[in-house]
Amino acid sequence: MMRKRLGIVTNPLQLDEQDTFFIFVKESISRPNLEVFVFDACDLSKEGVVNTKLINKPVAFKTRSKLNDKKTIVNLDDFDLVFLKKDPPIDKYYRHLLDMLISKKIPTVNHPKGILKIGTKAYLKHFPELTPKTFYVKTVRDAVASIKKLRNCVIKQSDSFGGKGVKHIRYRDGRFYGYKLKNEISLSEKDISKMIKEYLKKSLDKTMLVVEYFLSAPKRGDKRVVIMEGEILGSYIRLPDVKKGVCICANNGAELCDPTKRDRQIVKILRPHFKKHGIELAALDLLMSKDDVEHLSEINIFNPGFCNLDIVHPELNIGKKIIDMLCRKMI
Repeated sequence: MMRKRLGIVTNPLQLDEQDTFFIFVKESISRPNLEVFVFDACDLSKEGVVNTKLINKPVAFKTRSKLNDKKTIVNLDDFDLVFLKKDPPIDKYYRHLLDMLISKKIPTVNHPKGILKIGTKAYLKHFPELTPKTFYVKTVRDAVASIKKLRNCVIKQSDSFGGKGVKHIRYRDGRFYGYKLKNEISLSEKDISKMIKEYLKKSLDKTMLVVEYFLSAPKRGDKRVVIMEGEILGSYIRLPDVKKGVCICANNGAELCDPTKRDRQIVKILRPHFKKHGIELAALDLLMSKDDVEHLSEINIFNPGFCNLDIVHPELNIGKKIIDMLCRKMI
């Protein structure tokens, strides 16, 4: 039987030690019907040729740099499926890869069109009934006005990820306040405007979100609900950083927290969107309001947080489940 070719797109040097990339590689190379390759978006030429690494043995965090050694040339068309396990932002190299996958109709998880459609936080504007009060702004003036209206909020880029760049801002008695290590710092409107200008400059789609800040979130933590093929795999909470009072996605401070009826209702509403846009793997970040109602704060379709799910639900055997699903897509 001819072996299928699986391409995994990621940058190994940007992975942390707990990333499930290492689990996925170990599981996939154990399949006798698979050839497994790893490459980054920048490894694809304009002609559709990939400078990639064939993987024959498990990859360890400490030796991941060796993935850049002894690469081989493979045509993008020769992959039976490409697993897009790469964090944003979608720069020119990532966009080139997505466009070429679309034009060549190569099977992928997730679908490139879905990544381009749902890959920024601005897609949340389709679900105002599920999210906290949120403004999607493209100018400094509108952002400042939104902060004044909300009075207690977080600001972030539309295409930020991993909890990076999230700022808690208050507006009270005509003054702005930010926070550093839980200490309140007075800020001028000029300071806020400069911060917003930088956010808009860095955002590839030139959009910034101003999102209402729920005070109960730092007490319980963010809840993440992980989804595969439209169904909930499991969920957990990420505990907040003690000093900063916000959840940092990369610190693996996870605890088991089962899905609720509200979680299932939110997934039911989102399921048609995922199906329409070819999103097989996703995660939802949920915050709890003062009246104990879950609200959707983010949709993650790049790196849904399988590592923490594997920690709190080892019985799920995440590596096997995901590779089984990828293999089904190659038949």
